[in-house]
Amino acid sequence: MSTPTVAEMLVSGGRDLIAREGTGDLSVRRLVEAAGRSTMCVYTYFGNRRRLLAEIYRSCAGDLAGALVSVGSPEGFSERYRGYAAEHPRHFQYLFADDLEGLGLDPALRLDLVDSVLDRAGELWGVARSEALPRWLALHGPVWLETVQRLAGQPGRFDTATAGEGGA
Repeated sequence: MSTPTVAEMLVSGGRDLIAREGTGDLSVRRLVEAAGRSTMCVYTYFGNRRRLLAEIYRSCAGDLAGALVSVGSPEGFSERYRGYAAEHPRHFQYLFADDLEGLGLDPALRLDLVDSVLDRAGELWGVARSEALPRWLALHGPVWLETVQRLAGQPGRFDTATAGEGGA
């Protein structure tokens, strides 16, 4: 196993920080502390905080997309999508709910992620993108609500068990 680069350590540390605490305080100081590096590393490897946060976003999005690529059925897609959100609730929130502009990021990052999710969903469901969108939304809404409930410490406040079944 190779030793991670400093850039990889910064991304990994940022992911860990978001997983523990969310995106409330993603200052350069907090990000480098999470990675065990110095502040100068952010500027050396990424140029600024915004570029590091964008790379962290892409890394989380890559994990979700990678999880969805390995499934072979519509049911597997739905299970894996729910599973990712359950295992990584703060990353899911970062990907789909946090204020990207407020973090200095381009909201198009989120649209690129939705593009990749829809492409995979359409392949599995055997439908055009225009048909994949409402199906994915029917799945995404309940998964998002489950995630919000879990992060608020109130799982099950709203019954989402039967919602989103059209996404399968």
